[in-house]
Amino acid sequence: MSYWDTSALLKLYVTEPDSPAFLALAAGTQKVVTGFIGKYEARAVFRRREAVKLLTAGGGDSCYQKLVEHAARGRLEMVAESDLLEHEYGVILERCLSQTPPVFIRTNDALHLAAATVAGEAEFVSADTRQRIAAAFLGFSVLPAVFPITA
Repeated sequence: MSYWDTSALLKLYVTEPDSPAFLALAAGTQKVVTGFIGKYEARAVFRRREAVKLLTAGGGDSCYQKLVEHAARGRLEMVAESDLLEHEYGVILERCLSQTPPVFIRTNDALHLAAATVAGEAEFVSADTRQRIAAAFLGFSVLPAVFPITA
């Protein structure tokens, strides 16, 4: 298994030029792990893409329902909010921001990294450059290994 941040998770539901590479990664695992926040971030992105006509009318809700169905069937596992997650979040913020120079990290990125830590995952799948830098700094194996992927 590996942990998927929202930038990678989206590629399983919305067709983008590099989606096939992420679909191949997902096919090689029994389930995809993400944090509780991934569900909410994905829903917002699906709706935003629908609003700007990158998805057809109702496409955002359709993508979100597929994500919810995958979670219900156990294909997608979400790390729940917890005291341990909050603790790891603080540890990650401190580790990243106490460096010279700091490893800048956004709130949701730190939550994803904390969730990956709580889940015990060693691999971190992301399409976000800043998130990939922070994950590598924290010792995760970052996937896909070659990025950006070109079609």
